[in-house]
Amino acid sequence: MERKIVEHLIAGASVNSIACSLQAGKRRIRVLRDRAKEYKYLSETGGRGAAVLPSYPEPIFPDAVDKRSLQASPQEPTLAPHRAWMEERLRAGWHAVTVFEELPVKGIGRSSFYRYLERYKLNRLGEEYRGVIPEIIHQPGEALLVDWGKLCNGYDPASGKIRAVWMFAGVLGYSRYLMVRLVWSNDVETTLKVMESMFREMEGVAARVTSDNPKCFALEASRFEPLLNPAYERFAAHYGVVIECLPPRDPEKKGKIERPIPYVRRLYEAHGDVWQGMEEAQGYIDKKLVIANERKHGTTLRRPREVFAQEEKGRLKTLPATAYEIERYHDGVVREDGHVRFCNKYYSLDEQYKGKTVAVLGDSKIVSIYHQGKLLEVHNRITDRNQTKSTKPQHLKPWEQSMLDDSMYRRRAAKLGPAVDAIVLAIMKQGQGFVDTRKIWGVLSLDKSYPADKINAACEKALKLGMLSYRAVKGLLEAERDRQQAATGAAGEMRKAGRTEHKFVRPLSEYEEQISLLLH
Repeated sequence: MERKIVEHLIAGASVNSIACSLQAGKRRIRVLRDRAKEYKYLSETGGRGAAVLPSYPEPIFPDAVDKRSLQASPQEPTLAPHRAWMEERLRAGWHAVTVFEELPVKGIGRSSFYRYLERYKLNRLGEEYRGVIPEIIHQPGEALLVDWGKLCNGYDPASGKIRAVWMFAGVLGYSRYLMVRLVWSNDVETTLKVMESMFREMEGVAARVTSDNPKCFALEASRFEPLLNPAYERFAAHYGVVIECLPPRDPEKKGKIERPIPYVRRLYEAHGDVWQGMEEAQGYIDKKLVIANERKHGTTLRRPREVFAQEEKGRLKTLPATAYEIERYHDGVVREDGHVRFCNKYYSLDEQYKGKTVAVLGDSKIVSIYHQGKLLEVHNRITDRNQTKSTKPQHLKPWEQSMLDDSMYRRRAAKLGPAVDAIVLAIMKQGQGFVDTRKIWGVLSLDKSYPADKINAACEKALKLGMLSYRAVKGLLEAERDRQQAATGAAGEMRKAGRTEHKFVRPLSEYEEQISLLLH
């Protein structure tokens, strides 16, 4: 602007005409006219002077020398011994503020430090290493940038305590349309709910969501490929959004959202310290955002609400026909029995994951378990109050698996006979679970006391009588045994009665022997 004004003055234009054409103040034009005469660009009468304007972009008026930097500060002797230390870090690309914060000596004021850098021309060191940060330009509907930040403290009636009030801010990269949600927590469920509410406010979905790496988005940050939170991945898949978690410690890549966080705090300053509830605070912020989105943006010089409505809203992706069912999220450690706890219920995993931390997601029907981003197991969610564990057969010990294997019972029953197999199958069909299993084990255990053919015959009789129980089979076996014992006992008594032997009576053979001796 200074060059244009001086060029008009050299061309003979008046102060009024320059003020009208360039929209510049008359006082400023008169000051520049006096300086142009001082530098000989204009003659004393206002005509062309002896000096020629330097070519663009050289300044026509050199910057005034700050004489304060020529004066030594009282703290300069304290900084002098550390000059080499400062030069080394500045040449390595450190920012001056970083060097100031890491100074090995205390008690140095910020102004004295910067005056020292200016005095010894250290303030330009290392600029070639810092490079130029390129501008990130977004197309309409391309990106929604989100970030968390603390707004203030407030009274939570649910817990009865003073808690931090968090704000979740989102800004569209093209129009700079700003949205804010106030919440008590920044956990996974809350984050997904407020992000979904932003999608509803936009009446569409951006192609990409850009953020840094909080645990609700990324389990592990990385310069190359972050390990994303499974809950966030499933949410993004439902809405067809690409997830962009930026490299750690690199906020320059999302400055469009980093700057609005302190801006929202400034908008809330006029609210005062009196806390009147979350709804009142959200309403206050919403009113402020209406005004903020109507103002011209400092970078684009356009009104975000107008740009969003006219150019960006139509480029957003359509919302899905059904809303996403927000899942509950939990980080849990797998116990020694191979189960992980979720909502006071326990779900099984392979024994190799004992002691490891897994991510558990659950909706009203399904519970999914992840480890390091890999899906390990899916269970039906337990809804029965009396059931506490969901254990899959493959997660049991071999002997426990055999206990649940119906074919094992039938194989053992078949060895005893077809009637035993038939009664085992009939008991299983009753569908009484452990009650039936106990009966079957009772029938199969009879082989310890009875031969297989006897057990098979007893089972055949029990089937004909419709008596499907262990006690019925055992009773039939005992009855058969008693019958046999009774028959055997009767035959023995008859043999005893025919022989009639007494304890003190000698047999006739002895008497026959004695008679024969007397006769001879």
